[in-house]
Amino acid sequence: MSALFGVIAIPLGWIMKACYLLVRNYGIALILFTIIIRLLLLPLNIKQQKSTARMAKLQPQLQKLQKKYANNKEKYQEEMMNLYAKENASPTAGCLPMLITMLVLFALIEVVYNPLYYVTSVNREDLSDSNTLISNLYTVSSAVEGEDTTLAKMIEKIEKDNADISDEDKYEKLRDELEEIKDIDKLDMSDKQFDRVMAAIALHNDIDTGFMLDEDYITPSLAKSRPALLNFSFLNKADGKYADVIDVVDDSGKLKAEIDDFDYTFFGIALESFPKWKGFNSGSLLVLVPVLSFVFQLLMTFVQQHYTKKNNPTAAQAMGGMTVMLYVMPIFSLIITFNFPVGLGIYWVMSSVVGLGQTVFLNTVYTPAHVEELIKKEDEKKKKSGKKSFMEKALEAQQQGLEGRKTPTSDDDSEDEEETEEKKLSKAELKEMQRKKLNEARKRMAEKYGDEYKED
Repeated sequence: MSALFGVIAIPLGWIMKACYLLVRNYGIALILFTIIIRLLLLPLNIKQQKSTARMAKLQPQLQKLQKKYANNKEKYQEEMMNLYAKENASPTAGCLPMLITMLVLFALIEVVYNPLYYVTSVNREDLSDSNTLISNLYTVSSAVEGEDTTLAKMIEKIEKDNADISDEDKYEKLRDELEEIKDIDKLDMSDKQFDRVMAAIALHNDIDTGFMLDEDYITPSLAKSRPALLNFSFLNKADGKYADVIDVVDDSGKLKAEIDDFDYTFFGIALESFPKWKGFNSGSLLVLVPVLSFVFQLLMTFVQQHYTKKNNPTAAQAMGGMTVMLYVMPIFSLIITFNFPVGLGIYWVMSSVVGLGQTVFLNTVYTPAHVEELIKKEDEKKKKSGKKSFMEKALEAQQQGLEGRKTPTSDDDSEDEEETEEKKLSKAELKEMQRKKLNEARKRMAEKYGDEYKED
């Protein structure tokens, strides 16, 4: 599935890149990108709206059929298909637009989470190496913390136990000790990757406590799933003290140049910053982003429920206790925006705002009466064209299958038919038919044995 998202993300990345090149600011480009994608998906949403309206219109008739054929499921299925064919409806017609929309939205998240990959011209291999280094540094730092120590303390102990040890031998001994730590020992890290980790530690002995484990810059979710976003933090956070860590995988300096030239801000807000519930500073003000994300997602849920109850009371009633599932997305957006940089939170806010506007638009413009009028026009157009709907074709195929099963395929079937015909004959007709059969049998026997045959 992730491979499929990656394929869909490629053209979406082109759109995002075009938006960025137009405004040269990622925050504003993100707004344009969200609006464009939602507009592109609008026809699918309208199609889904029409399909939902068709099915809602058929609900009373379907309920009657269900009651009428409660004890005959086959007949119910047959009559239901007849109804769908007659009304040009399909219970699965709304699923495809919904599926495409969901695939696009998940692929869109892939683009939003990887601006360096899809928007800039960074060398893909250098970016991949940088992401791997960041993930490995976080794993090593976490493992060292799990041993109730720090990299600086481990190095200090090595220097104390080994007087006049050279820097090369010191970091070689540190590497040996790190490799013995349980969590690092299990880490699938090549020698080359470990060399890069040690090179980063040699540059900054405090990289674990000073940066990798500081939740002002990094969270576990970010380090493990989206390390590419941390490239911005290395350059811009902690007064740029750890910016040279990127040089470990960036011999040419092109990666750093691309990142430095990329405007990853939104009205002065550094989008790699984290919203935090502490103190009264820029970090605490950024909590407005997750809060707004939650509020707009919740508002969109309420609006969707309102229109569902208004336009399709039957469907709203059928949902029953499942309505609690509608609150999963607002809660999810709140959690995710507190665990990732504010840039992603702004996307969630924009997506919710645009989604809310789209929901109001669809239900205001495409009212049940307007949708019904559009459906009538579509049906008339189909009737004139002579094209058959999917359900009509399915019904024909089913009827052909039934007729095929009724076609006699054996002598037993012929005998049964003959017996039925015999029952319909009078005594005189039956006697005459039996006489003919007897004469035919005698004639065959005479021909077989060369005897002379005379008919009675």
